[in-house]
Amino acid sequence: MKNLKIISFSVLIIAVVQACSSQSTAMTIPTLAPTAEVLAAATLLPSPTPKIVLFEDGEFTNSCTLDSTTDVERFVENGQFNMRVLTPLFVAWTKCTQVEYSDFTMEVDATQVGGPDNNIFGVIFRLGLDAKEFYTFLISGDGFYVFTVDGAEREEPEILVDWTESSAINKGAQTNHIEIVAVGENMKYYVNDQFLGEVQDARFGTGVVGFFAGSLDEGGVQVSFDNLVISQP
Repeated sequence: MKNLKIISFSVLIIAVVQACSSQSTAMTIPTLAPTAEVLAAATLLPSPTPKIVLFEDGEFTNSCTLDSTTDVERFVENGQFNMRVLTPLFVAWTKCTQVEYSDFTMEVDATQVGGPDNNIFGVIFRLGLDAKEFYTFLISGDGFYVFTVDGAEREEPEILVDWTESSAINKGAQTNHIEIVAVGENMKYYVNDQFLGEVQDARFGTGVVGFFAGSLDEGGVQVSFDNLVISQP
């Protein structure tokens, strides 16, 4: 369990009909009836529908907020957006788009760069430009995930899906591919292309997306984010 503070023929049919002729006085001579062959046409699968990309960022030069404080540093290094949480029991997030999205698929690669495995990191979404709350899907370096509602004025998040352990999550200093598919009030979440679950909640219908990172018992948590893509679901 975790504590947050301010925290997914060809088919070949051969019908062979054989019949024997009537016997003669000399010998029985088998007579083959005409062979009927039916060849079913191969079923062709339709080509996959091309992904319609709404937003894409692999360099993070002008997208995510870069404000830093004594508690959290935000910076771009080697074309990746980094968050380093210095203070124990502290969480932070950043917005990475100026456009609000309602129905979308969000994908990003999140890598634990440094700090303890007992940490929190992931994505935020449907943060309205004039709103103060949003959804989060978060994982940890020790292999857990959680789905919450959070915001600047909350002392604690509202847990929609409690901390759950999953073998789909790469532990420690490794990369995890996070994906959210949000359509209406239905939100599905995946890690490393494995479906983990879904949530139904209608409070926030649109908003910007971004990243989240937090520490628990120890500070020094650093997470990098790369290959952010927003596409039509």
